[in-house]
Amino acid sequence: MRIGQHLQKLRIERRVTLAQAAGTDCSPSTLSRFENGRSQLPAEVFINIITRLHLDWAEFRPTPGTQQSALIGQYHQAVTSRSAYQLLTLREALQDNQHRPLLYRTEYYIVELTLARDFPETLTASPQLIQTALDYLVKIDYWNDAAFTLASLLTPHVPITVLDNLARHAIYQSRDGQPSAEEVDRTTILLADIALKKARRGDFHGAETTLTSCQLPAIPPLFTAMRHKFVAAFIRWRQGDEAGREQVQALLKLLETLDAGDVAARWRQEIKSPTGDRH
Repeated sequence: MRIGQHLQKLRIERRVTLAQAAGTDCSPSTLSRFENGRSQLPAEVFINIITRLHLDWAEFRPTPGTQQSALIGQYHQAVTSRSAYQLLTLREALQDNQHRPLLYRTEYYIVELTLARDFPETLTASPQLIQTALDYLVKIDYWNDAAFTLASLLTPHVPITVLDNLARHAIYQSRDGQPSAEEVDRTTILLADIALKKARRGDFHGAETTLTSCQLPAIPPLFTAMRHKFVAAFIRWRQGDEAGREQVQALLKLLETLDAGDVAARWRQEIKSPTGDRH
């Protein structure tokens, strides 16, 4: 069920009108469009409405097979447009303050770490933030898309031993029952990210082992296949294979041809200083 549709269901069950639910946060027509899936609400407006109506936030938490938080959609939009302002707005909506508890903890850590990665002039990922985010992540039983995103953002900041634990957790998630193609896809991307970080730190054997644990389907999604090939080529390049370097450059050019320059820029940044990683 869509987030807006679920809000509508809860509102009607409580006999709250559109005007009452919208309050001063937005117009009733704006809220109606959100409930019917025709538009999105700004994160701070959505949070204000849920808080003011005293709805249970657990009602909106993602579970296996359901749509994830509407905030993650806004997060991906901000990343794609490289908007520090949108990310900072989400951060303000999610962070602790005197009147509003931290409602979406996974999303909050994601926004913090993304700001530190993409806009280091706005925020630095402190050791305390990294540790609390990691402690929170490993306690989650089921990893949805948001949890996998958080795991990927944490990989540059944690020791090799922790990377191995994240890899094992990801593999466990994909082997639980009959994983969907989407679950296999996100596991593959995270394992490729972990393999890349190991290669950057000189652990080539560990990088190759992690990468070979990926279970690519016969016809994987384009970006997943490209990510896997990119990391495999980077490992070969770091081991002195000139053909690996050429394949890395070819894949980056292909991304730009596919109008994915933002992805290419991020991948270039990932391999810019292979010896600069800590731990």
